[in-house]
Amino acid sequence: GERYLASPEAVRRFFEFIDPRPAPARYCVFKPLSLFAAGEVPEVVAFFGRPEMLGGLHFLAAFVTGDLEVVVSPFGADCSHVLTWPLHFLSRGHTKAVLGGFDPSARRYHRPDELSFALPWGLFSEMVGRWPESFLTTPTWEGVKKRIALSQKAWGEGRGD
Repeated sequence: GERYLASPEAVRRFFEFIDPRPAPARYCVFKPLSLFAAGEVPEVVAFFGRPEMLGGLHFLAAFVTGDLEVVVSPFGADCSHVLTWPLHFLSRGHTKAVLGGFDPSARRYHRPDELSFALPWGLFSEMVGRWPESFLTTPTWEGVKKRIALSQKAWGEGRGD
C-alpha cells in the first residue's frame, strides 16, 4: 500500500533477494552497548547521526577494510537498514556497513537530518581497535569535530566529540 515498489511481484522479488532469516528468538533486543553483559556480543551495531559523524564512520570502515565499497545503501525499510541488510551481506561472506534511514514511512522517527549506519560486530570491533591509526587523529578531523559541535549546538544537543 505504500507504493515504494511498482507491484506486489516486485515486493516478492525484494523479499526473495534479501531473504531475511527467521528470527532466532521470540524478541529482537536493541540496546546501548553499555548495557551488554560481560560475554554478551551483539550481531550488529547501529549508529544514528548526521552527515559529519556518519562520514567519519564511513571513512573509518574503508580505512580498516581497504574495501572502497564497504558502505552500501540498498533499498529497504528502516528496519532492513539496521538489521536485515547487514546480516544479509554477512551471511553471504561480505562485510558491509549499511547507510540507511531513507524510508519515507519511518522518517518521522528520526531526528531532522539524521540517518543510520549499521555494521556487523566484527567490523565495529576492528574499527574501535584501529581508529588511532586513522584520519581521526589528524587536524582535518579536528575541523570536522568543530562542525559536529556546531550542529549539536544548533539542534540543542550535547558535546561534539
